[in-house]
Amino acid sequence: MKTKIFKHFMLFAIVAFVGIIINSCGDDPVSNNTNPTYDANSINGTVTFVDTNFEGTDSGSYLISAYPEAGWPPTGGPTAYATLNITPGQTAYNYKLVGLSDGNYVVSVGYRKLIGGQSPIMSIYGCDTLHSMTCLLTPTLKATITNNAGVGNINMLSWADTSKKIY
Repeated sequence: MKTKIFKHFMLFAIVAFVGIIINSCGDDPVSNNTNPTYDANSINGTVTFVDTNFEGTDSGSYLISAYPEAGWPPTGGPTAYATLNITPGQTAYNYKLVGLSDGNYVVSVGYRKLIGGQSPIMSIYGCDTLHSMTCLLTPTLKATITNNAGVGNINMLSWADTSKKIY
């Protein structure tokens, strides 16, 4: 009797073990987030610098800024900006600009000097590192916020070297 119960128990254990193995070998679900969401009223993306001739943090800071389309070229401050914390050896930086209303925005990368002088712009979304007056005055791409939804993939290339400024 004990042998018969033991055989049934062993058969059950083997079947359970095989079932666990088969189940764990199945395909894992794949999650492709093809429609990411962003914080409301925000612009998100990545700035990739094409050189590493960064200015020192003791003289200023690199900013990514959003200006309303009607306020470009800029004659005043941006609607939103974020400071890029430059790390030696790193060339790509993710950013998020918040507190924006619906509308079209020109996004740029600049260097804000601590003491006087023009703060150069080294990149404009849609123009990147082009030294083109036409593109400078009327950039080809804008970041557009509609129905207070955040936008993403506003990615751009930029000079780090301020002597290569485009504005």
